[in-house]
Amino acid sequence: MSTENMNPGEIGDAAGRIFNFYAPLNWIIRSQEDQNDHGIDLEIELKNAEGIARGQGSVFKIQLKGQKRCIYIDDGQKLSFSVPRTRVKYYLQFNTPVIFVVVDVTTECIYWVSVTDNAEIQQKLNSSSTASLTIHLPIENKLERGNTDSFNKVLSAVQSCWEHLSLRGLRTAVLNCRTLKPKALDQRINQVGDALFTAYHIKFECLLANGNFSEVYQQADTIIRSPIVPPKDRFIATLYFDYSFKVAPFTNVKQEQITQQISLCSLLIELAREQKESPYRLTAIVKARTALFSIMTEQLHATHVTHPHFQKDSIEYLLINQEINKYYVETYRHLVKIINLCNRLIIKGQFSILANLMVDLMMSIGEFKTVHKARGTDGGIAFLDDWLNNMLITVFFYTSKVSDLWKINQLYLMINLQSNLKSIVTFDIRELVIEHCAKAEEMLNVIDEQIANKPKQFLFRDASVEEQKAFFADMAKKLGMDPDDKKSREGQFVSIGLKNYDPTNVISHCEHMFVDYRPRGMIAEQLRMHSLCTPLMICLKHGYAVGGRLLIEAFDNSDGPEFMRGFKQRHCDNCNDCTSRTAEWRWSLRWQGEEQIKHADKLDKFKNF
Repeated sequence: MSTENMNPGEIGDAAGRIFNFYAPLNWIIRSQEDQNDHGIDLEIELKNAEGIARGQGSVFKIQLKGQKRCIYIDDGQKLSFSVPRTRVKYYLQFNTPVIFVVVDVTTECIYWVSVTDNAEIQQKLNSSSTASLTIHLPIENKLERGNTDSFNKVLSAVQSCWEHLSLRGLRTAVLNCRTLKPKALDQRINQVGDALFTAYHIKFECLLANGNFSEVYQQADTIIRSPIVPPKDRFIATLYFDYSFKVAPFTNVKQEQITQQISLCSLLIELAREQKESPYRLTAIVKARTALFSIMTEQLHATHVTHPHFQKDSIEYLLINQEINKYYVETYRHLVKIINLCNRLIIKGQFSILANLMVDLMMSIGEFKTVHKARGTDGGIAFLDDWLNNMLITVFFYTSKVSDLWKINQLYLMINLQSNLKSIVTFDIRELVIEHCAKAEEMLNVIDEQIANKPKQFLFRDASVEEQKAFFADMAKKLGMDPDDKKSREGQFVSIGLKNYDPTNVISHCEHMFVDYRPRGMIAEQLRMHSLCTPLMICLKHGYAVGGRLLIEAFDNSDGPEFMRGFKQRHCDNCNDCTSRTAEWRWSLRWQGEEQIKHADKLDKFKNF
């Protein structure tokens, strides 16, 4: 029958048949004509791969309308449909997502728009009093048979509607509190509080997944400082703050990082005392112990690495050796406390906290093993290796059983990146994890591929100048000589050395120019950084030489009096032998060493300068 002669009932039947024909096979379509949902045509529930209904979270409603001649506006970009005001209000009362669908029975085109979270519809409802409202359906919201993406777009809209309804339900719960009696009100406050922090928890996870650490800091700090937020929620917010700070600290100053770590640990302990529950107390202790171990290990490892730079018969070598022994004993004693804490967690069955401890501990234990291998006894080394291996078996078994992919990821990556940890593992980590958590296999494959394809190690001299300077700056901070700390005398010496590290700005204009570095002193010996000295600018052509604390100031000082003018003003500006370097020339440690050998005879004349 031609659509021209259809009555309203026939148009509705045709719309229903067209929609059912187009809908995916995993949509369970239930007619609502014999239900209490007067005016709602269909209820949809999704099936899983086994054909079983997924349940409440996959349910939504569809208000289906048929039309012989659809009206299009905005140059055909929107379909316009008039709906009685009372019906729109009715759709918005549902606690299940409602999707409005129009079927053009003439062309069999199907268009849709979500009603539940539609700001345009809500605005029209609030701002007008007309008997009917116009609903606009974008033509890009078109359902096509066999086009999975077009139907998945509907499901995405349904998910947004569920989120909108969750927030609406929370708002309603708060508004209804004023009608409750005191005892019931206390219970509702707790429920709303839990719901609010669950929402924050989800938001934290989303922010972390997107790498938005500054927002995590702001949100967590707001919760931590709030006098009305319960201690348990402030405790969790502090953990999020702590994790973000470990991944993306908001300060590069080492001393400030240490101060922040200690402050967070103190706050966790304080909140755990307020909460008065064992898991909170144990978590706070774990965070404090592992943070302190990390600080101690960094200092121990940095000192251990710089120790061989000194002559073995020098007084500096003996003094540093004594310091390393002291640091080593203190760090080992603290590790024993952590080992005892791990045993306590196992006895109490707190395997989740144990897994968190191992994630926080793993990088530090790798650094400690480097020193332990050089200074520990055979028995002590064997004990630590055996203990660590047993802890890893326990933690990987637990995290696999509960499918904690994040902790599996962190531990697997850290172990495989550190040869001194990987060598002590006596079991097949992949095999254990996949046996108890099959869905982790894909993640482990990705990690293995990343490790296999990681760039090969290259010589320090082949690193960029900025990478080299960053290395020395980090090493200095670990040794307590922070170049960013203006109050640190040693740190400021390192800061000047970093500024003088690359002499390009004083030698690039002339190939006869050279800067001779003669590092000396304990700091220079510790860091083995060539520019920790008073460098000497030399014109190899004419034999001019000038020393200066800061190279660029000694080179170019046009504003000073005659006797204080720089090397450039006195010797270079009027020199007829000045020969620019090639455009391809770049200063590097390799070039510096080669030139030092090449001009050894000329440089030797200035050894007493």
